[in-house]
Amino acid sequence: MDGPEIIQSAMGARFTKFLNRRIPPANSVTLSQSNIFIFPTRSGFAFGMLLLILVLGAINYQNSLVYGVAFLLGSMFTVTILYTFRNLSGLTIELAETKRGFVGEDVEFCVRIERPKGKGREGIQIGWPNEYKQWVEIFDDEASLVRLYVIAETRGWMRPGRMLVETYYPLGLLRAWTWVDINARGLVYPQPIFQDTPNLQSSKHRDDGVLIDPLGSDDFVDIREYTQGDPIKNILWRAYAKTNNLVVKRYASYLEPRLWFSFDDCIGGMEERLSRLVGLALQATQAEREFGLRLPNLEVPPGLGQVHLDRVLKELALYGIEDK
Repeated sequence: MDGPEIIQSAMGARFTKFLNRRIPPANSVTLSQSNIFIFPTRSGFAFGMLLLILVLGAINYQNSLVYGVAFLLGSMFTVTILYTFRNLSGLTIELAETKRGFVGEDVEFCVRIERPKGKGREGIQIGWPNEYKQWVEIFDDEASLVRLYVIAETRGWMRPGRMLVETYYPLGLLRAWTWVDINARGLVYPQPIFQDTPNLQSSKHRDDGVLIDPLGSDDFVDIREYTQGDPIKNILWRAYAKTNNLVVKRYASYLEPRLWFSFDDCIGGMEERLSRLVGLALQATQAEREFGLRLPNLEVPPGLGQVHLDRVLKELALYGIEDK
């Protein structure tokens, strides 16, 4: 790390400490003069320079009209400060809902923004750094739900951190903004790897389950009439000698209703194995098959349905991560 990077990192750490003191993380944050920053934009500085030139020109030429224009524009700039600040002041921001996602996908965060009673708010942008920001306008309703998306890069708990809320309303001469931390976090599952697995179609000898009829099974089921193509070895010749009718012995197996997906049975590194287990779990759920999960030092008993799938995916997402 070179000199400029060290300085930037130190400044970032100091700014983070400042924000934690000034705007501590909370599930619900109400904006006020203690946590809103306001500063002129480039247009605002240009506007200020114009006012200065007008005032100097009015003084030099003793022109009352120029004085009047300068004072009018200065009054407008002062009023703009109040309107820009008011557009954020009083807003309450909180996390309403978080949806889960997979690595490489966008995780959805639903943020609720509530305004105080009175006039509506408009021209507000909200979002996390380096992500798409959404525009917010609240007029008829006292609250609005905004859906924000953050791309998931690693499995486990995603914490996007502080969120930027800003406005340039009404003239773009000033920018009011704040950084709020609403303790947002979302669960990210490993990226699934789908594969052709024999487990979903494999058969085991059981006394229950779905009956199938593979060739080569050793389980005798019943006797049926001979049909063309049946193996000759399955014909009951004694019955043919007595009744003069060809009958064959029927062999079958039962499909194992419960599947077990084991970490040790998968190939690859840890992340690849977890991704393969995610793919197997999704395939089994889609096929409406009951399945269980075996991880080192952890076993999830067989189950079926979305609730069971969510539990399995959560265990896979947080496997090996201390912060659960």
